[in-house]
Amino acid sequence: MRKATAMFVALVMFLSFSIMTGCEGGRIKAEYEKLKAEAEQLTKDKANLESQVQELTNEASTCKTEIEQLKSQLAALIQPSPAPEGTPAAEEMPAE
Repeated sequence: MRKATAMFVALVMFLSFSIMTGCEGGRIKAEYEKLKAEAEQLTKDKANLESQVQELTNEASTCKTEIEQLKSQLAALIQPSPAPEGTPAAEEMPAE
């Protein structure tokens, strides 16, 4: 009887240990799956951000080009236009 009781206690302890280990393994697996999902989401977010950065870089480049064109146009507008050939310049006109 003592031998049977000892075997029963040993079996219960073994099963308890197995269950605890299994539960711990389940928690570890759940945590792993959670971290894996987070890593996948972060990878997608990174790709989206890289795409947005590229779009903004292209937009900035386009804006810089447009600004340079506008500066050139403004410089052309600021320069005085030459007087027609037959008309004397303002400095050369006699005072009345």
